[in-house]
Amino acid sequence: MTTKQRDDRAVVGFPSGEPRPSRGRRWFLWLFSVAMVITAGTAFVFKLIEFFVTATTDGPDALASFLIPVLNYLLVAVGFLCLFLWAYFTGQFRDVEGPKYRMLQMQEQFDRQSPPPTQGH
Repeated sequence: MTTKQRDDRAVVGFPSGEPRPSRGRRWFLWLFSVAMVITAGTAFVFKLIEFFVTATTDGPDALASFLIPVLNYLLVAVGFLCLFLWAYFTGQFRDVEGPKYRMLQMQEQFDRQSPPPTQGH
């Protein structure tokens, strides 16, 4: 095994000195995240229902005044949903710790390759 292979393998995942989160902590974070998404989604749906009810019961002027905000909310929500799905399906959330270790390793390599700064006036 070459040095490069050892370095690449050492960077992926958690470093040797850092323990993985416990199973209970991962479950808690997963359940908490799902609960927050469900709560926010429910509030969003209730707000849309409120807009719809107000717009249809208060006449055509209310409908016109609520149409633009509702469309903006929907477009933004669909945009964020598309970004999330793209990130999920392209594997952007698979290794969230690895990039910071790769960045530090690349910085060390860059520091070794570049000449020391000279002090000139």
